[in-house]
Amino acid sequence: MLDKYCQDFLDKSEENYKLYEFLHSSGKFVEWQIVAIFYSALCYVKAYLYSKGMPINSINSHDSIKFYLSTEEYAKRCKVLPYYSNLYRDSRDARYSNKQIKESRINFAISNYQKVKELLDKNFEK
Repeated sequence: MLDKYCQDFLDKSEENYKLYEFLHSSGKFVEWQIVAIFYSALCYVKAYLYSKGMPINSINSHDSIKFYLSTEEYAKRCKVLPYYSNLYRDSRDARYSNKQIKESRINFAISNYQKVKELLDKNFEK
């Protein structure tokens, strides 16, 4: 059985992904589609790191999450950080730049999101 924090992160991950699906089906708010994909991955990563014993208050910043993804044994070995970093960068671009987000970039974000989940799911203590 999952710890409450871990389950809450997984639930939030699913909620954020459903938001992406809703926005995508409407064909609107393309930038926020990428943001929702990133936050879905972020919550999934937090659930994973928490399940590996990282204290809840130590996984609150993007820098600490990137640090743990580069040092936690399994995450380091499976090289999940580049996929997460791509999502982080895409989300920042979507929120803070005037760049036009194309469908190909959303597809790239989905691909990175799926890779993060696939890699971590293999060693996720559920």
